[in-house]
Amino acid sequence: MITTSRYASAETRNIARRMAADSGDVFAARGKRTVEQLVSLARRKGEDRITIIEEHDGKPSIAADIAIDEMGRWRWAGEKAIKARA
Repeated sequence: MITTSRYASAETRNIARRMAADSGDVFAARGKRTVEQLVSLARRKGEDRITIIEEHDGKPSIAADIAIDEMGRWRWAGEKAIKARA
């Protein structure tokens, strides 16, 4: 599942939607959901990870991963920089 940080810019939301479509993942609008609420939603959808697209100065900059185990426990599982598109 792919989502954004809270209060993400339109550009960041569009990038997240595009990443979800390109990878075949589910996109979930973040809104005011907490990480725990996102984990619950992901589990209901059968997902075992969440990627949160974070931004810096209104631009998407980092993809932070959350791993979810079969008991619904979650942990931060790394992050990687998002390359700007030309």
